[in-house]
Order: sequence, then C-alpha cells, then structure tokens
Amino acid sequence: MEDDDYKKYYETDEANLDSKSDSRVILFLIVVAVIAFTYWTAVQ
Repeated sequence: MEDDDYKKYYETDEANLDSKSDSRVILFLIVVAVIAFTYWTAVQ
C-alpha cells in the first residue's frame, strides 16, 4: 500500500514538473514572438 502511495505521489510530482516546464517554454516563445514582432514593426 505504501509503495502505491509513493508511486502515485511521484507520478503526480513528475507531472507537475512537466507542466511547469511546458509553461516556461510557452512563455519563452511568446516573449520571443513579441520581441520579433516589435523589431519587425520598427524596421518597417
């Protein structure tokens, strides 16, 4: 029973880390897109 609880907690913790990593990647892409758009607008 304890092993199942530990495994369940570990999977949940790993999933939480994955979602944090995904949101950081998405945020980074949005920032890069905004900077690129601002640069493109300034060059025009």
